[in-house]
Amino acid sequence: MPADHPRLRLFALLLPLALAACAGVRPAASPEAAPANAVKTAPQPEPTQTDAERQLLQALQAAQPRGGNPARARALLDALMAAQGDASKAVHPHARALLDLLNERQRLDAANQKLTQQLERSSQQAKDSQARADELQRKLDALADIERSLPGARVPSRGVPR
Repeated sequence: MPADHPRLRLFALLLPLALAACAGVRPAASPEAAPANAVKTAPQPEPTQTDAERQLLQALQAAQPRGGNPARARALLDALMAAQGDASKAVHPHARALLDLLNERQRLDAANQKLTQQLERSSQQAKDSQARADELQRKLDALADIERSLPGARVPSRGVPR
């Protein structure tokens, strides 16, 4: 389990960030769903986010596995890591963890693509070998038919001649 330790640590770092991003999204209230006598309240001000946090959230959104833009996420994270402000330094561990995730995903995607190509080549070789074996079997069967059709020819017995 020692190999899982960095992944668990990375997961523990990114989980609060992902949950915080989800918690910031509020469903839109439809006007017909509100009762007529409901008291309208003033909109609550959004909690202030630093530019570094906003940039980290944008990078997190761009890093989504499906439909994301890993190049944009990497550029945002590189810029965030290069920034030296206090707010930027506060999110450096999260940015570093997300960069590690992006690098790992890129490595796994490359390995997956390589294995897929190898599988396709092996599959094609197996099909070619099976076609060749079928062709050779047909030729052997044709030769056996010719031998049987020859007059006075004995079918050789398998094994030691008597």
